[in-house]
Amino acid sequence: MKMFFKLGMLLSSMLLAGQAFGAYSCTVTPVNVWGNGYQLDVTVTNNGPGSISGWTIQLGFGEPANVTGSWNVTLSGGNTSTPSFSNCCSWNGNLSQGQSTTFGFQGTHDGSFNLPTCTGNGGSSSSSSSSSSSSSSSSSSSSSSSSSSSSSSSSSSSSSSSSSSSSSSSSSGGSCEVCNWWGSTVPLCQVAQSGWSWENGQTCISRNTCENDQPSQFGVEDNCNSSSSSSSSSSSSSSSSSSSSSSSSSSSSTSSSSSSSSSSSSSSSTSTSGSGVHYDNPFASTSSWYVNPEWAARAAAEPGGSAIAGYSSAVWMDRIGAITDGVGLRGHLEQARAQGDDLFMFVVYDLPNRDCSALASNGELLIAENGFERYQNEYIGPIVDILADFPDITIVAIIEVDSLPNLVTNLSVPACQEANGAGGYRDGIRYALNQLSQLPHVHSYVDIAHSGWLGWSSNFGPAVTLIGDVIASTDAGWGSINGFVSNSANYTPVEEPFLPDPTLTVGGQPIRSSNFYEWNDYFEELSFDQDWRQAMISRGAPSSIGMLIDTGRNGWGGCSYDAGDNGCRPTAVSTSTDLNTYVTESRIDRRYHRGNWCNQAGGVGFRPQANPHPGIDAYVWVKPQGESDGISDPNFEVDPNDPNKKHDPMCDPSYGGNERNGNSATGALDNAPHAGRWFPEAFQVLLQNAYPPL
Repeated sequence: MKMFFKLGMLLSSMLLAGQAFGAYSCTVTPVNVWGNGYQLDVTVTNNGPGSISGWTIQLGFGEPANVTGSWNVTLSGGNTSTPSFSNCCSWNGNLSQGQSTTFGFQGTHDGSFNLPTCTGNGGSSSSSSSSSSSSSSSSSSSSSSSSSSSSSSSSSSSSSSSSSSSSSSSSSGGSCEVCNWWGSTVPLCQVAQSGWSWENGQTCISRNTCENDQPSQFGVEDNCNSSSSSSSSSSSSSSSSSSSSSSSSSSSSTSSSSSSSSSSSSSSSTSTSGSGVHYDNPFASTSSWYVNPEWAARAAAEPGGSAIAGYSSAVWMDRIGAITDGVGLRGHLEQARAQGDDLFMFVVYDLPNRDCSALASNGELLIAENGFERYQNEYIGPIVDILADFPDITIVAIIEVDSLPNLVTNLSVPACQEANGAGGYRDGIRYALNQLSQLPHVHSYVDIAHSGWLGWSSNFGPAVTLIGDVIASTDAGWGSINGFVSNSANYTPVEEPFLPDPTLTVGGQPIRSSNFYEWNDYFEELSFDQDWRQAMISRGAPSSIGMLIDTGRNGWGGCSYDAGDNGCRPTAVSTSTDLNTYVTESRIDRRYHRGNWCNQAGGVGFRPQANPHPGIDAYVWVKPQGESDGISDPNFEVDPNDPNKKHDPMCDPSYGGNERNGNSATGALDNAPHAGRWFPEAFQVLLQNAYPPL
């Protein structure tokens, strides 16, 4: 059956196939269908009486599938109408009875899209009708066991003022005229049939919240009328099929979360009845961390990218529009719930006068233009409202990258001077923490830049005072945060294994006095973070306070670019008696200067894991690999989605530098797009320079 792609997401959810063949079944779950592309997840479940040691399925598209990328699977015939998929390795091929595994892939279409059907063992499966597919899907696949609550994630809407009664059948249950659902205008009866839940006698409660004529986040057109209670119950009973709980997260991110599950017993928690649970270390108390399907699809489509596509990374809310555009914050959380993920990490990043000392990530809000009020009402308010609807998910909020550190070191910049006053960074972060701390399941970590910024004693102490004062001034005081995060979107190594002692003397001088370290007391993030944590405890923070380190791009394996005479990762301590030669040959940070921050040739670092060191709650990937730090071309075209982003000279490979990087070469990679845009060349460099190796 051929269908227009605009209805692909809706109709595919109505036709989720729980088709059995031999000992195992196959369930297709649409993740996204857009203009000329699609992304699907496929769950394979062993239904037989014994274990299986391998599986192969075919998907019938009826036309060329044009698969452009896949992950957790071995693909053949990607351009045919019946591509074949087999387990990629033993971990997803050896399935005991009732066990499931999930793989994903993306492809292109020509403006219309056929939902594929599953076949296996060379046989064909029977088609299931839209009226029965919900029940067959939920019964045939163990991964589709999520209850109706998994699709009723939106807050309850206020009762409809319309008094007209429903004239539709019990299968449709309501008389909302149409909804705009994932870009598709469809009758609400079809939305109801596809499994979205009902609530308070109204229709369209989940992807769309009907409140008379008021549009919801996903857009509602026309009016919503009350429905009968019998219709409501019949619709909600089939809701599990609309978002079959996928095991993709648990299978593809096993390595990123296995360590957290083993240590969860040591993490204390508190709870508020009906409003979520708060943990001392949320990463140690959860087992499945959200993998952003959009990023994962882009990563997996790149050569070698499947090696990291299954790991968790943060979702950035870097403008008001990001809350609702595309998948949006609610959509990500709904995907996390549907996938069975119990931890979701996102970045709060839209302060007035944001990025006050640079240009690449200038924000949309200005203090002088009512920015603080907009930050409260148009940004933080909607975010908190959405988070409140997901008390079953442990949420980690990374708070305003590089903001408060600018108030320590960059007050000579006019925009930072303004951010230091009323309606600026202090007020904005205080307000955000006050609101977020009212939700027990939200765990906030405040950004503290990195050791190459605040490591000097002249910066470290004032930063502890300034940032500590902001935390202490919140309504909940130290209870408003779980800790701090360092190295967000940066490249400083976790450790410098061949330079463990900054006071070591070489050639009659301490190595911290070298040209590269410039008398900074900290060469690495680990010692910086552990000392920062202790300094905050000394000024009143609880001993439970924790630290996060962004290790997404600080691996520095392989060979990056020429740093003096040694452009490759060292394997031993230098034997030179010249101070600067000794440092150059011993350090794993291969940058020309520690002040270089834009699109560096770093490398994928330690994979996300909980409790890697004392005082460190987790290694995390705050900045997803492959997303640009800023545009390299000074003669850039404006980003239509975020016109406030500018060109920063530090992103220009040919720029000669300034006082912030010792007038050194920037080391920035060429051909970079605007900040946050996909940068395939950088992604490849990060893969090649990964450490530990992929």
